[in-house]
Amino acid sequence: MVSRVLYRPFEETDFDSIASVLQPIWHRRSDNDAYNFLEACEDLAHALSVSSFSQVVVIDGAPCGIVLARAARDASDPGGRWKRAERDLLEQMGTIDPRAAQRREAFSELEGRADDRLLELAALDDAAGEVTLLAVDAEVQQGGIGTVLLDAALAHLSERGSSCAYLFTDTTCTWSFYERRGFTRLARYRPAREERRILPREMYLYARDLSA
Repeated sequence: MVSRVLYRPFEETDFDSIASVLQPIWHRRSDNDAYNFLEACEDLAHALSVSSFSQVVVIDGAPCGIVLARAARDASDPGGRWKRAERDLLEQMGTIDPRAAQRREAFSELEGRADDRLLELAALDDAAGEVTLLAVDAEVQQGGIGTVLLDAALAHLSERGSSCAYLFTDTTCTWSFYERRGFTRLARYRPAREERRILPREMYLYARDLSA
């Protein structure tokens, strides 16, 4: 049977389906699946709040993957609606599993500091654009969908005048995927001892030149 594959911008009706893609990849902090789904929703809301470009893959009517990006000159989250959604979701998470929610907030704070350090080490110019999220359902990952989504984001960043594209990844992700697609590791962060109970073993910044 031949599947019908469609690539299009993110729509609000995609939200729960894309959060369900994120949940098994990165959100297993709690024994409570309701909490884990809300954490995936919070993660997606945050990514949407810092992004201005989106592309979703829809297979036989079901959203199965997403890429988000933001060029340096682009504004994101007009009105702050996704930021508000992120805050609301954090509150809901706290009512279901307070301990897991506290760890999530601690993780977000430490991750932000690590990302700032990676940016400092990488010394990117002001025209660099960021790929803020790339995720594909495990059941369709081998079909080249991730590459199509990534290429769409890179094309957008190039059109918006970005000199290069960068992204954050770590040892919980398949960072070799990016190396096979022309990205180079520019910086590495090894969490301090007190951070290791929350952060991944190592965190990276990868970049790809878009000037060619």
